[in-house]
Amino acid sequence: MKSKLSKIVILVFLVANLGIADYIKRDNAVYYKAETEQVDGKKVDDADFKTFVELNKIYGKDSKNVFYEDKKLENVDLKTFQIIGEVTGKDKKYIYNYDEKMEVNPKDFKLYKNKDKLLYFRNNGKLYIGGSFLEVEYVQDLDSFEAIDEDYSKDKYNIYYAGTPIYDVDKSTFQIIMPDYYAKDKNNVYSGSDKIKDANPDTIKILNQVYLKDDKNVFLNFGQKIKNADVTTFEVMEENASYGKDKNNVYYLGEKLKGADAKSFEIILEPKNLVQMYSKDRNSVFIGGRKIKEADLKTFERLSGTDYYSKDKNNLYYQEVKIDKIDNKNLKILYSDGVDLIKNGNKIFAEGKKLNIKSPETFEIILSKYYNFPNLIYGKDDKNVYAISKFDKTYSSKVIKNADVNSFEVMENSMYTKDKNNIYFTRDNIIKLEGADKGSFVIITEEVDFSYDKNNVYFRGKKINGINSDGFKIINLNNQNESFYFLADNKNLYKLITIFSEDTDEIVETKLVPVKDPKVDITSFESVKKFFTNYYRDKSNVYYYDADYKELKRLEGADRNSFISLEENFGKDNKNVFYNGNKLEGVNSDGFEILDENAIIFKNKNNVYFLKAENEEKKYQLISLNFDSSSFKPVHKRSGYFKDKNGIYYFDYSNLETLDTKKTENIQNKLFFKIEGVDIPTFRELQFSYSKDRNKVYCKNKEIEGADAESFVIFYTDDRIVVKDKNRIYENGCE
Repeated sequence: MKSKLSKIVILVFLVANLGIADYIKRDNAVYYKAETEQVDGKKVDDADFKTFVELNKIYGKDSKNVFYEDKKLENVDLKTFQIIGEVTGKDKKYIYNYDEKMEVNPKDFKLYKNKDKLLYFRNNGKLYIGGSFLEVEYVQDLDSFEAIDEDYSKDKYNIYYAGTPIYDVDKSTFQIIMPDYYAKDKNNVYSGSDKIKDANPDTIKILNQVYLKDDKNVFLNFGQKIKNADVTTFEVMEENASYGKDKNNVYYLGEKLKGADAKSFEIILEPKNLVQMYSKDRNSVFIGGRKIKEADLKTFERLSGTDYYSKDKNNLYYQEVKIDKIDNKNLKILYSDGVDLIKNGNKIFAEGKKLNIKSPETFEIILSKYYNFPNLIYGKDDKNVYAISKFDKTYSSKVIKNADVNSFEVMENSMYTKDKNNIYFTRDNIIKLEGADKGSFVIITEEVDFSYDKNNVYFRGKKINGINSDGFKIINLNNQNESFYFLADNKNLYKLITIFSEDTDEIVETKLVPVKDPKVDITSFESVKKFFTNYYRDKSNVYYYDADYKELKRLEGADRNSFISLEENFGKDNKNVFYNGNKLEGVNSDGFEILDENAIIFKNKNNVYFLKAENEEKKYQLISLNFDSSSFKPVHKRSGYFKDKNGIYYFDYSNLETLDTKKTENIQNKLFFKIEGVDIPTFRELQFSYSKDRNKVYCKNKEIEGADAESFVIFYTDDRIVVKDKNRIYENGCE
């Protein structure tokens, strides 16, 4: 099972940028200001100025078309297109996530919202996270599924938090006591999906997001018990969620604040968006849970406009550390947008670190017309230009050698700068782009590591030899098993292979390799899907990149017009199914559905199949299974059980390794074990290969004799997993 972390990272990045995106109408044209570094935005070609309206931060429409950012959405139905979420739209045929789309089954489509926010949607018997096409894995019964709030949901079998079942919950008494954070039933109190050990649900009181208490204990939000806290007098500080106190002590995020006087303790100068805010008592000043040891209580103040700088009559502080003697006459905030730079006398500090500036008395920030990356800003004195960033994990400054002070400016992307003579690229280091032509220079906004001019193409500021800037385009980044880009110019397709240092994440070498075989049409060559695919196409053919053999190959017989890329290296067209670039002979794509990517179980309209790898040379044996295709499916995503109209079957993954398909005639009976006498409508999978229905409890496919189904539960304690019913405790292991 491949990790979906990278997908989530991309999703978070895209959603995070929504707040600064919008459409702009001016000069009889429409522009889209998408990335924060764009000043004027990109022109929306084909948009009609008079009839264009902004639908939300990423979608717009006019009298003829619907647009995603600055691009026209193809084949969209204008009359029925509507916004259903921050990054989600829908027409009569498709649901759209950004510019990707999924065909809607009108007989099985449903939206789940909370206060107009799209939380989930159902389509074709699957549940997806709102704002993505990521499937929710563990919901057991979609027909009874409902969203309670943004994080809690339920079906007739389970309560879920963020899509994960809460085990051993009493559904009949379950109630949310703080939306999205806390819940309880007659037996337990829950923080998210976790039980708060020893918390009394009858007396629990939510104080805020961080603290709660019952009649005997005070708890931190993840269930940690605050030792020796006085329950009766414990209260949260009104000004802030992080601080609490009782008659004896002050607490910061559950930890006792040493030396703090509870009676005189108060929050001061709170920057409300920060966790580590300032506080004081009659004796001392604190930031977060730390004392600012030398601070003068009477004259102490936060340096307004910064996050973590403060001062008193004697000193300048960053967080709890004294960094310099104060020079009030020459104290100035130079920059405070993601990075705080201040000047104190003849010294300049970035996030508390002294910068090596040769003439600090003349130093000033070079402000950008564009968005500055939070960790990268520029400044200059009378002779030098400086880049300021976390070059060595802490903030430091580097001189941009020979940069012209008077003409230096930041370009559309903060990693790129220029003066009258040169263009520079700054990331881990400062690189001068050799021979760059400023008049024709272009930064690829979608992939800022790349840039080009009329003569050359550059990667992270270094010229790529062997590729022409005429017709240059990035096809995509393929990051499965190796790291490379597919690039193209007006003559060839290339792989740009990136080689990383074993000790750091820095790229130490790049290799440009022309792709000569197969011969592709350069102009139309593209990836089939925007992210995470090994399938490509041009005007005539479909191609697959084999990451093991590191080669591109043509898919014989694939229809380029109907071909789509699916999860787990599957693809299909209007007739055939492909896996790892191989056509699965005899498998029609009608009704195709992946059921289990780990064991490679899938089905189409007529059959259920198991794909067994025969050897390391990526040859597969296709085995047809005798199940009812129309009803066969896993009990839930990534389940160990499958079901059809005839029964429930335990799938024994452990047999996969030793299964010899050449010697074993009845493959199905070696992998799938039917549970005899199971009540299908009430069957539910538990954990660790346990399951139950309304009458019986099962270990894998065998009934556990004498087990009481109604009271049978599995839950966690601090040191072990408990499997029990009202009669006994079972050894965990399902054997």
